[in-house]
Amino acid sequence: MEISDALKLIDRINNLPEIYDQIERAVIATMHSYYSEILNIEMEEAKIMEGEDYNHDELAPLIENKKSIHEKYWSNPAGFYQPCSSSSSPDHIWNNLSSIEILQNGDDELPLFLFKANYTDQDINLTTNRAYLLKLRGTQLKIEHTFFG
Repeated sequence: MEISDALKLIDRINNLPEIYDQIERAVIATMHSYYSEILNIEMEEAKIMEGEDYNHDELAPLIENKKSIHEKYWSNPAGFYQPCSSSSSPDHIWNNLSSIEILQNGDDELPLFLFKANYTDQDINLTTNRAYLLKLRGTQLKIEHTFFG
């Protein structure tokens, strides 16, 4: 190992707490923005579905809006992850998340981040685990996969 490489390694070790803080803030900011944007659409859907005689055609533009948001935040193009339905009960309420943890693989070449949290559905008092795998795509963090438990 050359001296310059050793000095870079020492500098990185000295700055790890700050690096980890910045990574955690970036992952949380990405997930918070995603949840906020999706929630806005889910609230509109719930409002429409409150009416007894709502028209399903009213929901089609909202599903398209969710697809646009999905495209903005997701890197995985698989159809499985694409929004395709509406619900009368919003599912992306940020304040329902607790015990948030950010994990990472530590690989500089292909960094991966895991956003892990408990999600409590206030309506039925049920807590489930949620996790999202994020990766860098260019300079942006994108969601690659989601896990539910």
